[in-house]
Amino acid sequence: MRKTDLLDELRADIGVVSDRLEREVYSLYRFVIQTLHARVAGYRYVGIYLTSPGIFRCFFRAGNSTLSPVVRFGEGYFSLTAARGNVVREQVSGCTEVYVPFYRGHHLVGVIVVISDAPDIIDDEDIALFCELASLFETKVEGCNS
Repeated sequence: MRKTDLLDELRADIGVVSDRLEREVYSLYRFVIQTLHARVAGYRYVGIYLTSPGIFRCFFRAGNSTLSPVVRFGEGYFSLTAARGNVVREQVSGCTEVYVPFYRGHHLVGVIVVISDAPDIIDDEDIALFCELASLFETKVEGCNS
């Protein structure tokens, strides 16, 4: 299957589940992480870190990574992502790490993290999907708090 077709299929599947889960944002986080990791062969690790006072804490993950389950504010790519308010994509030890923030209003809620097996696995199509997922999470978080 072509990558574009796979990503479109993922969008559709995640959209259907998102509609079914309505106000269950944590269940949606889990589904998205499990689905991305299981269906995209080049994603070695997929996780969601949520903010707590002074830290980013891993809420759910699939795959292998050396990332700590708790990262203090001001450390690593998580804080760079928060400071920029945008996607951070870095080549690290022969793979690509991508960090995508999502918000409730102006407040950072969390960061989606995807790490590839090889340097050229994650491209602009993948980044577009991750940004769409961040937007979906923002909509769901807002819906749960309204």
